[in-house]
Amino acid sequence: MKGLLAIALGLAIAIAAGACAEPRLLVSVQAGPEYTHKVKLGLASLTVTPQMAIWIEDAQGRYVGTIYVTRKSATASWSAAGGARRPEALPAWSFARGIKAADGLYMPDKKSPLPDAISGATPSKGFEKAWSPPVSLAKGVYVVKAEVNSSFDWNDSYPDKLPKPDPRWSEVNGQPSIVWVGKIEIGGAAAPAKAQLSPVGTGSLRGESGAVTPGLAGITSARELVASIVAEYKP
Repeated sequence: MKGLLAIALGLAIAIAAGACAEPRLLVSVQAGPEYTHKVKLGLASLTVTPQMAIWIEDAQGRYVGTIYVTRKSATASWSAAGGARRPEALPAWSFARGIKAADGLYMPDKKSPLPDAISGATPSKGFEKAWSPPVSLAKGVYVVKAEVNSSFDWNDSYPDKLPKPDPRWSEVNGQPSIVWVGKIEIGGAAAPAKAQLSPVGTGSLRGESGAVTPGLAGITSARELVASIVAEYKP
């Protein structure tokens, strides 16, 4: 009897270990010196943290899935903005996702929010998110992308209080979003694969398209929102 119990216990431990060892893609975000900043709105002082989305595409640029998105963007919960939809917050991600809401914007709305499994409040510092590739995902090289943006992030190139006709005007956004990109092999070699993402360009200033403008011309503090983003696939 003791022998049978020992075998059963061993099988249970093996099954549990196997369940915990499923392949995962881990994305680690290190906060930069401008990750948070304070803004004075009337008599109130507001601490602003970035909006962020992390997603994965295949080698041909086709959207595969979202790994993480901050809750305000995932649920349209811009309480301080009077119900504004903020398409300029994460335009590269929202257009890559390709789901148009009833009002014509490519951002989740209150009727179709994204689930808690991939959304959450903006962490107060660096963080790590895990994503389990679906079984149907083919082995190969994939592109991990991240988009980072902060409200009230004005500078000399994108100053405050511009008239709306000015091409640099973007409501309360200030500088446009920064898009980070890195390539990684998923499902290939048995050893872990790692990719260091790099900032490659900026998203649409007013959220009118998913286009990414190469380079960081006119960008200052927005480049310092995040210090580094690393993706690691663990088979």
